[in-house]
Amino acid sequence: MRIVVYASEAELPRLSTGFERALPSDAALEILPFSSFGRSYKKKAPGALVYIDAAGQGPERLCELGSHLAEIQSCAWGIIDRGGELADPAALFFEGASDYLGPQAFRGSHVLSAGRLSAALVFAGLSSSIPEHRPPFPGWNSIKDGAEVEVRFCYASIASQKELIERIGEKRLHKLREDFASFLGPWAAESGGIVWIKEPAGCLALFPPSDEGMNPILSAFRILIDRILVGFEVFHLETPLNFRFAFHEGKTMWRPPGSTGSVVSEDVNFIFHLGSKGTPDGMILVSGESEASIPPYLRDLFAPAGDFEGHQVFSSKRFRD
Repeated sequence: MRIVVYASEAELPRLSTGFERALPSDAALEILPFSSFGRSYKKKAPGALVYIDAAGQGPERLCELGSHLAEIQSCAWGIIDRGGELADPAALFFEGASDYLGPQAFRGSHVLSAGRLSAALVFAGLSSSIPEHRPPFPGWNSIKDGAEVEVRFCYASIASQKELIERIGEKRLHKLREDFASFLGPWAAESGGIVWIKEPAGCLALFPPSDEGMNPILSAFRILIDRILVGFEVFHLETPLNFRFAFHEGKTMWRPPGSTGSVVSEDVNFIFHLGSKGTPDGMILVSGESEASIPPYLRDLFAPAGDFEGHQVFSSKRFRD
C-alpha cells in the first residue's frame, strides 16, 4: 500500500517527519511538492491514499482536487489541515474524502499520532490489516427479556423546542415530535439500531456495541450537516430545524420497546441527562465510554469538553449554516 502527500515546499520537511514516524511497516510513503500535482497525480494516485495539504487552498479548491482523484481507480484522498484553517471540514467527507488530519491528529507541532495512518488505510480499503471485531450482535429479537446487555446509547432530539412553539404552535410541534420519532426508526436501522424509548423531549436509540452497518456517529453528522434540507424535505417545515445528539456506551436491563417502564440503569439515566441537559443545540456529545466509537476520520472534529456528571465528554465542533 502507498501513501502520497502533496504539500507546499515550505511544509515538505515537517510533514515528511510527521508521516514517516506514523507510517505502517507495510506502507510506502512519497511526499511531493504541490506544484507537481497536475502532472503527476494520474501516475501516483492509483492504489494510493493521497493527502492534500489544505494550507492556502480553500474548501472549493480542495473539493476540485478531490474530484480529480476520485476519478482514479483504487484511489482514496484525504486532507491535511495542521493549522485548522477549514471552518467546516466535515463537509469534505460528503464530497468523497476518506480522511481529515486536523490539528488534533498531530502531537506537538507536526508528528502524527501513532496508528493514525493505519486506521485511515483500513477505512479507505487500501490495507489488508483487518481490525479486531467483537462477535456479531445476536439481534434485538434474540435478547431475553430481563437480560443485561451492553449497548451504545444515542439520545436524539429536536433542538430549540420552546422557540419552535412560538413559530409553529403547540399542535404542529406535537406532530413534529411524532414525525421525528418515526424518522428515527429507519435512521437507526441503517446502523443496526432501534428506537427504544420515545419521550416528548427526545428519543433514546440503542445500537450494537460495534458497527453493524453505518457508524451511528457519522449518521448523526449527516443529519446535522443536512439539517435545513431534512427539515424541509422530511418534516415539511420552512422554519429552520436543528437537532441534538448524545452518545454513551454502557449496560442496561433489556425490555422490548414499549415495555421499558421498569428499566433501572445508571447508564440509561446518564444518557438522558447528557442528551437533555448537557448537549447544546446543533451539537453531538460523546461520553468517554463511547469515544472509541468515533470513526478515525471524524476524530479531529471532536474536542474534549470537560466532565458531565462524572463522565468525560467530547463535543463536536460547531457547524456553520
